[in-house]
Formats: sequence, C-alpha cells, structure tokens
Amino acid sequence: MTNKAGNQVVDARGWVAWGVASSCLLFQFVVQIQPSAMIKPLEVSLQVDAVELGWLSAAYFLSYLILQVPMGWLLDRFGPRLVLGTSMVLGSIGLIWFGTASTLDSAIAARAGLGVAGAPAFAASALVASREFPASRFALMLGLTEAFTLLGGVAVTLGLPVLDRVVSRGGSGVVLAVISAVLALACFLLVKGRTGPRAPALAPAGHGDGGAPRSVARTIFNPVVLLAGVHAGLFFSIIAAFGGLWAAPFLRMRLGLEAADASQPVAILFAAGVLGAPLLGLVSGRARWRGPTLLIASFMCAGSAALLIHAPGGAWFVVSFLALLGFFAGVFAVDLAAVQDVIEPRRRGLALGTANMMLGVIGGPVVLMLVAESLDRTGTSGSVEVLEASIDQLRVALSWFIGGLVLAIPVGIALLVALRREVLSREPIR
Repeated sequence: MTNKAGNQVVDARGWVAWGVASSCLLFQFVVQIQPSAMIKPLEVSLQVDAVELGWLSAAYFLSYLILQVPMGWLLDRFGPRLVLGTSMVLGSIGLIWFGTASTLDSAIAARAGLGVAGAPAFAASALVASREFPASRFALMLGLTEAFTLLGGVAVTLGLPVLDRVVSRGGSGVVLAVISAVLALACFLLVKGRTGPRAPALAPAGHGDGGAPRSVARTIFNPVVLLAGVHAGLFFSIIAAFGGLWAAPFLRMRLGLEAADASQPVAILFAAGVLGAPLLGLVSGRARWRGPTLLIASFMCAGSAALLIHAPGGAWFVVSFLALLGFFAGVFAVDLAAVQDVIEPRRRGLALGTANMMLGVIGGPVVLMLVAESLDRTGTSGSVEVLEASIDQLRVALSWFIGGLVLAIPVGIALLVALRREVLSREPIR
C-alpha cells in the first residue's frame, strides 16, 4: 500500500500479520531451547549424560537447518500463510510426542520432528516484514522480530520450569501443543498468502541468466549471504548454544544456585537481547552505520564472554556482563538485514533461509557439540552429567564458545568488504 507520494504505508493488517508471524517465531524459539529448562527431569527420566543431552538439543537444529533452503523456496512459491500455518500444526503433534517420549531415541526423533516444524519460522517472519514495511525500516523490523524470539527465551527460563513442576513434562507438552494449534489458526486467518510474482519452479527455464537453477545457485552461494549467515551464527551461539543449554549449569556453579533455579538467571541474557536487537536494528537502519555496529558488537561480545566465564567477580559482575553479552548478541539481526541489500524480493525467502541455515549450523549444533564433547573429555571416569560438572570443567569446555566470538571479528570484516563490493559492482540478483 502506498500514499500519493508513492511511499509505502503500513496499514493495520500489515502490523497484525507481522505480529502473528513474529509470535510464531517466538514460539519456535521456546521449543528450540525447551531442553535447557528441563535438564534435571531429562537426565532422570531419560538417563542422559552431557553428550546425549547435547545430541537431544542438536537434533532439533539438524532437521531445522537441513530444511532452511527448501523452506525458503517454499515460502517464495506458496507464501507465508500456507507454509507457516502448516508448520504450526505439525509442531502441535511433535510437542505431544516429545512430552510423552520415554526413551532417548524417541525423544531425539521427536526433537528432530519439531525442527522440521520450526524450520520456516524465521524466514517467514522476515519475509512478512520485508513485504509489509518499507526497505528503510527493514533492519529495525528484523530487530523487533528477533526481540520476539528472545522473549521466548525469557518465557522458557522463567515459565517452563514452573509449568513442568505443576503439570509434568507430558502436561507441558500438551499445553505447548495447544498454543501451537492456536497460532496455526491465526496464520491461516491473518497472514497473507503469496503476493507478487511466484518464484519459479526448480526446473530449467532456458532464459538469459541460465534459468531458475542458476539463479537459485547464485542466490545460495552469494558471498554476502554466506558470510552474513556465518557471522550471525557466531553471535547466535550466545543465544542458542550458551543461553539455550550451557549457561544454566555454568551460572549454577558460578553463583552457587540450586539445580531447580539454575535456568532463571539466563532470563537476563534474553531480556537484554530483547532490548538490544531492535535498538541495534534502529541504529543500523542507515547502511553506513551497519559496519561500525557489527564491529563494535563483535569486540563487545568476545570481551564480555571471556570476562563472564573466566574473570573473578561477584553476582553483580556476572549479571552485568551477562546483560552486556545478551544486548550485543541481538546484532545478528543486522547481519541478516544485509541480505536484503543484494537480493531481489522474489528470492529473499530463499536467501534468508540460506543465511538462517548458516546461522543455525554455527550457533546451534556446531558450538553445542563442541562444548559437549569438550566437557565430556574433562571427566576422569567416563561421561560427565551436566549439572554435576565443576566450574573448571565448564570453563574449559566453554573456551570453544569464546573462541567462536573472537572469530566473529575477522569474519565481520570480510562481510563488510564483500557487501561493499556487491553494492558497488552490480544490481541485485535477478
């Protein structure tokens, strides 16, 4: 919708559609980090150690990531309404399955199924924001969208342990399944379907640029898309790997908490991200500010993580650097906003799906399992239970997490160089 001056105007239906899609993303993140709030029940009911718990968390990411590129194409071809609504229906089934799983194999299979259901959530939310809002506000809206995601982290760390104690793991699965079904209905009723030209089918077109397959390949392997995904993934490890699993046992030992309360301080990390993501997106609304913002955030995250994990200090020291880490973690939305600068609208679902796949690979299973394997190797008598690991064991294992954030600095520089070359050298991919 445009006004007389030709400027895009956002009506109430656009805000509602964005709100529904972002709520689905929030809920997807609740499901994604669900195991972090039930470590003790899972260790008891499924008899799992650190590596097995890592695989249980990683199972979600693996299926989620494998489907990012196909889901991006499906979103371009069929629109957010059908793809996102169907995925939320599938999520209801997976949540009941995971809540009632009595063996590790069944629980891992259920988590993998939930990853399939959650796969389109981010790309769908970003695509709705791209369609409903002016390009100049895309970085801000993507930051607000990611703020919804991190609200899911607050909900998990504060609400899910209480829900599990009241209605058990199976009961909480049913409650979450009902919420997923309600969101599915909202998607079908309130989110727009496909608009504009349909993305071409994946078959040779035989025209100018080599047809659809070549255009798809150029989108997927665009240097900005890949580097943005890797750089965003290193930041996202703060949310997915650290906040999603390893922060709770670390903060339990660092602050001397009971096992039942270990996940509560993690809410500070997510709450700070809720503030940081939209504010950093607002600052980066102008393309010239994106580079400084990304580099400052890279240094701040690496330094904050190192001090939080290794430096001596009391509770206020820990809380301060936990909040600082969470605030600057939200900059991964700025990485993804850069994708829009070089990809035309009909390929943005595919491009965002590709970048989100890279983000998830780095921030999810790679860092999760590097920390898990490292922690397991610190045991003197076989495997290590997560909540029984010492502070020194956790610090050694979390060195992988800190190293990834240090790596974000040179990767960020490479991204800025590639982005500048793309913008200066050619028009968006067609």
